[in-house]
Amino acid sequence: MNIVAPSGKVFDTHERDLVRRGAQVGFLRYSREEPFLFKSGIESRFYVSGREDLTDNPDFEWSLGSLICDKVTEKYYSETRKHLPSLKRVCLIGIPTAGTAPAQAAAMVEMGRRGNSWLCHRIMREKKKSHGANQTWVNGRPDFAKHFYVAVDNVVTDSKTKIEAAEKLAEDGYDPKNMPWIIIVDLQHGGLKRLEREGFKNIVVLYNLLDLVYVLQKDGVWPAGVVKQVEEEIAAHQLVS
Repeated sequence: MNIVAPSGKVFDTHERDLVRRGAQVGFLRYSREEPFLFKSGIESRFYVSGREDLTDNPDFEWSLGSLICDKVTEKYYSETRKHLPSLKRVCLIGIPTAGTAPAQAAAMVEMGRRGNSWLCHRIMREKKKSHGANQTWVNGRPDFAKHFYVAVDNVVTDSKTKIEAAEKLAEDGYDPKNMPWIIIVDLQHGGLKRLEREGFKNIVVLYNLLDLVYVLQKDGVWPAGVVKQVEEEIAAHQLVS
């Protein structure tokens, strides 16, 4: 049975399974007791991870990678074909640390599907490297003749992390505000509006938090009342608008 979420998005059986699995492994978290404290200073009962919850559960990591791979194929595979005969590859850059595993998973999924992937990925560091061959934030200098770059991250809250990451990407010679950014979950705190004001041209969100909480409440994974709770939090946390 399908579920129609508040945004109008239809969650079919496959996506409902993916959302439930996300809650089971701790990618999507709800705290009945102590709230989570975000970098923005906001406290919330709801949290999106993307670290050991993915790497400890490769089946879910693969499923999430498959979702990202499908979205990249839908939106950007045709873009690479426009550059014939150069045949640019789409190169995913995971924003550390929670964007790293999903970006890598998406590239591995595509390799598994085709055996000769047009999709690849690069590692971005939390700390700029000060030794070795590449003393940069990203493992590899940009090559715009070969690659079409896309950033990947787990979540957007107030968008400060994205702005900081964009500054580092620009320092390495990338074009962060014109390249696409794939965000798995928007916590709906106003971060997307801020990114637009900052000049980011292409933000793609896979899910918003209210829809995910709605599905988990409807499926009985999270208790009754969480939808109302997240609606109240969203209304209270528009601190960056």
